[in-house]
Order: sequence, then structure tokens, then C-alpha cells
Amino acid sequence: MPAIKEGRKSKSVEMDMAPMIDCVFLLLIFFMVATTFAPMPGLRVQLPPPGKPNPNKPKGLIIRVANPDAGQYQGTMMLNEDVVQFDELFNMLVNKPDEMKSMLIIQSERDVMHEQVVRVMDVAKQSGIVKIGFAVVARE
Repeated sequence: MPAIKEGRKSKSVEMDMAPMIDCVFLLLIFFMVATTFAPMPGLRVQLPPPGKPNPNKPKGLIIRVANPDAGQYQGTMMLNEDVVQFDELFNMLVNKPDEMKSMLIIQSERDVMHEQVVRVMDVAKQSGIVKIGFAVVARE
């Protein structure tokens, strides 16, 4: 840096950085507050009205996903009382009659991973099922 001479002593010129850092942080805070974020698209869920559960058995396909056993990652899946694996789920859904494929109800227990439920939903959409519902298993 250039030096300023005063008589015999020379002083070096220094710039105080604190005000500039304050301005940068104020601008950063301003832009963070003023920025609008695009909303994330989500799933539209039609919830049933509150009240007592319907005792009638729903029509259509029902997939029940049980809690995973100790040491297991995924729970056991049953499609209308038949045990099914992911690799055969698509073929089983496609081969069902059209009147049964109008709606799929997914019943999952409490400790089932969301990933497994989402994978079931993806396979159902690929097989042509339009409506997907969710049900809970009644506690005893």
C-alpha cells in the first residue's frame, strides 16, 4: 500500500473492513427475506368427513402392507389376501378385471416405510389404476 510521509515518519494507509462487511450482511438478509420461493407441487388428497368409520368392506383392490419384521427393510404385502412381492405386483394388477381396477386401497401399518407405500402407488399408476385410497387398520 502507498505510504504517506509526514516528516520523517511514514504511515501506511489501511481501510476498515467492518462497515463493508456490515453492508454485505444487510444486503444478504434483505435478499433472503425478499425472495419468494416456488411452492412444491404435492399430492391432492381427498379426506373423508370426520365421524365413525364405515363398517362396509370397500370394493376394489386392497393392498395391506404389514410392519417389517426385525431386521427387515420392507413389510409383507398382501393383495386381496394373496402375499405379493414388488416384482410380481405390476403383473398381478394389470391382469385384474377392469371393474376391480377402478380403485386401489392401501392399508399400511404404523412402522411401514413411506418409500414402500410410494413404490406401491407408482406401480398402481403404471398398471392403469386411477384412484388410490388410504385406510388405517383399526386398533384392537
